[in-house]
Amino acid sequence: MLTDQRHQLIRDRLAAEGRVLAGELASRFGVSEDTVRRDLRELAKAGECRRVYGGAIASAPFAAATIGQRGGHAVEEKARLARAAVALISAGQSLFIDGGTTNEAVARAIPLDLDLTIATNSLGVASALSDHPLVELIVLGGRFVRDLGTCVGADTLAAVAQLGADLFFLGSCGLDASRGVTAFDSAEAEVKRAMARNSAGVVIAVTNDKLATAAPYRVAAAGRISHLVVEKTAPAAVLADFERQGAKIHFA
Repeated sequence: MLTDQRHQLIRDRLAAEGRVLAGELASRFGVSEDTVRRDLRELAKAGECRRVYGGAIASAPFAAATIGQRGGHAVEEKARLARAAVALISAGQSLFIDGGTTNEAVARAIPLDLDLTIATNSLGVASALSDHPLVELIVLGGRFVRDLGTCVGADTLAAVAQLGADLFFLGSCGLDASRGVTAFDSAEAEVKRAMARNSAGVVIAVTNDKLATAAPYRVAAAGRISHLVVEKTAPAAVLADFERQGAKIHFA
C-alpha cells in the first residue's frame, strides 16, 4: 500500500472515530508499526492529528464526528459489552452513568423491571432510560456540548457533588494500565473525576480499540477500576496489568 493511500485511510479513521491505534493500523496495512508511527508523525507535522501514547487523535477532538456518527461504530460489540455490564447491577442501587455510545448501550440494556436511581449528564443515556418506569432518573444539567452529548461545567459539578452512587459506569476515551482512564476534553474529564470521587465502585465497558491507549486528560488511576468489561478477544497481557491493580475482568 502506498504512503498516500495509508495517509488517506488514517484521515478517514480519524474523522469517523477521533482516534487511531498504531498496532491496529499496522495489521490492517500489512506494514510495521515503525512505518505507521512515521505516517502519524508526518500527519501530525501537517497538523492533521495529534500523537498520543499508542497512536494518534484528531487535532480537534470530536470536531469531525458527532456522537451520533460515533454511535455507528462497533454497534454489536457495544451491545454485548452492555449486556455483560448490566449483569453487575443489583436492584435498589444508585448509579452514575456518564456519556459515550457504549454507556448509551448500557442504559438501553437495563431491564424495565429493575428498581434503580440513576444520575446522568448524558442526554442520550437519559433518553434511553426515559421509558423505564422503576428508574428514578436524575438529569444533571449544565452547559451542553453537542459533540460530546453531555453537560459539563460548574452547574454539572455542583449537581454531582450532592449525590453518591454505588456504581459509576465510566465512559473511557483511553484506557491504559499505567496511565489509567483518560478523556479527550478537559471539562468532560472534570465531571468524570467528580463522579468517580462520589462512587463506591467504577465500572468500565470498553471495546478493544481503546485498550492500551491514552487521551490527553487524566480521569482516574487504573487501580480505581472495580470492574472492567471487555470483548472476549481483548489481549490477555493488557488485561493482566489491570487485574494486578485490582480490577475484576468480565468478558462479553
